[in-house]
Amino acid sequence: MMKRIFAMLCMAALGACSTQSWYAGTQASAEQRCRQQPGDGAQRCLDNLKKQPYPEYEKERRGDKPSS
Repeated sequence: MMKRIFAMLCMAALGACSTQSWYAGTQASAEQRCRQQPGDGAQRCLDNLKKQPYPEYEKERRGDKPSS
């Protein structure tokens, strides 16, 4: 029984890491695409990127209300 609980906790932890890694990779890809824009387009693109820490993204994704 303890092995099963341990395995479930490990799977949950790995799932969270995967989501956070996916988020970081997506952010890095978007930034790289911006940097490939010609001229002033690169800076405008970077300025328009929604850069938020993963915990804030996760709250928004889940529909939690932002804390004030």
